[in-house]
Amino acid sequence: MDRYLPFIDVQVDGGPVSSAFYARLNTATITDAPGQDGDTVELTFDDAGNEIQIPPEGAKLTVQFGFRDAGSWKMGSFIVEKSTIRGGADGEFVTLSGRSADARKDTKEPLSEHFDEITIGGLVGELAKRHGYQAKVSDALASIVLPYTARVNQSTADFLTRLADRHRALFSIKDGKFLFLTRGQLTAITIDKGMCESWDFTVEPRPRHGKTEAGWFERSTGETKFEVFSTGLEGPVKRLRTVFASQGEAKSAAEAEGDRLGRATASGSLKLAGMPEILADTPLLLTGFRSEANGAWRAGTVTHEYGETYITTVEVDAPEVGRASE
Repeated sequence: MDRYLPFIDVQVDGGPVSSAFYARLNTATITDAPGQDGDTVELTFDDAGNEIQIPPEGAKLTVQFGFRDAGSWKMGSFIVEKSTIRGGADGEFVTLSGRSADARKDTKEPLSEHFDEITIGGLVGELAKRHGYQAKVSDALASIVLPYTARVNQSTADFLTRLADRHRALFSIKDGKFLFLTRGQLTAITIDKGMCESWDFTVEPRPRHGKTEAGWFERSTGETKFEVFSTGLEGPVKRLRTVFASQGEAKSAAEAEGDRLGRATASGSLKLAGMPEILADTPLLLTGFRSEANGAWRAGTVTHEYGETYITTVEVDAPEVGRASE
């Protein structure tokens, strides 16, 4: 599909903005962060003549990017957190900064509690309802029973992110929902070298581990036993410090740590013409590069910048299986 004539569409508190808003807009930058990290928006305007109407703190901005010949994509809804005005020899400018409307403060407040004999679906649903959200949990995860799970001075977002890591899943808050999903549910996007303005990759920036181990306490014998996960890489064993309450939790934790180590075997960055469909955590298939870079990757932080042109910058990590040297 050809893509020409990029455009941006913004609404403030559900209503359209003025023509001056677009005429004075210099840049619009949206950062889509992985996991539960809050997405952000920053809009910068030429404020010559002070024509820009600054929305109040707490106003809701809804932003879409697109192409006149290829449709539009909702980039998110954001709450205005601050406005900055500056001026000098280069002119006068206004910058509006906002954070995802889904990242409410109450999900960041620390709390200690525990849950006994509850499913992941039940736990995520209970916490989502408590904060006024809906919940969506992958079928493969929803029925898993957690014998005992402790939350110690953690926010809801951090607690569910930790739980997701242990079950090789992703937790995020999007579109008014707590999303607790298995990895790999997003459709992979192919990016060829010819599509990129620039790129860089670092392969194997950290030591590899061949196995991960997680301990669990066997009550009947009073012994600590270990679950072992093979990463498929070469190197020493990494043992987790936490001793888990059950064999199942230890197994999940060992697998999740193995996945994290696999992702740490390589990283990189791509800069290309605007692709609003690339989201954080999207699987990527790279082609046309050196053999060390071709193949499967995962999008980390994705930055979309609309200005004189529309550019997307993607930070990439290795997939869970790591990247072998070739």
